[in-house]
Amino acid sequence: MKSKITLGRLARKVGLARASLLHYESLGLLTPSERTQAGYRLYGQEEIERLQLIRRYRDAGLSLSAIRELCGTKSRNRSEPTMLLEQRLLDLSSEIEQLRTQQHMLARLLASRQFRNAQRCRDKNAWSDLLRRAGFTDEEMRSWHGCFEAQAPADHKAFLTSLGLAAEEVKAIRRWSANGNIRT
Repeated sequence: MKSKITLGRLARKVGLARASLLHYESLGLLTPSERTQAGYRLYGQEEIERLQLIRRYRDAGLSLSAIRELCGTKSRNRSEPTMLLEQRLLDLSSEIEQLRTQQHMLARLLASRQFRNAQRCRDKNAWSDLLRRAGFTDEEMRSWHGCFEAQAPADHKAFLTSLGLAAEEVKAIRRWSANGNIRT
């Protein structure tokens, strides 16, 4: 018989809190393979592998209820797990789009008069670097400028000027911003 480990050792082995494992047990996701006479939970290789699968699902962003469905589909239709994973993949696209919209809004707030005077990005290179570190591509930066120009041209001009750009460069950026793809 292979060796069994206690709840505490299992928690340490997989890097989760004891309380998390007990919560998984209360949801029916993880069940000890046996108990000692003193009532201690014992887990074997099968439970360790199941917990590793649960962790992979959690790392992929699946909810515990979705994981419960995935782990309980052995006797059901084989396409159900695939459908759950496909739905999560599609949901991520929507979440990513929402996060991108929030990024654009935050960049717009940082460029607003209210924050412009206190901002750390006081020149074009520092501003571009901040946006790149936030994951903006050149196309997304152009789109951001286009949206800013379309919605608040005077504020956009004031922002560009605050970066220390020459009047001709401000005009050029505003011109290509007005002709670019606008993201709302």
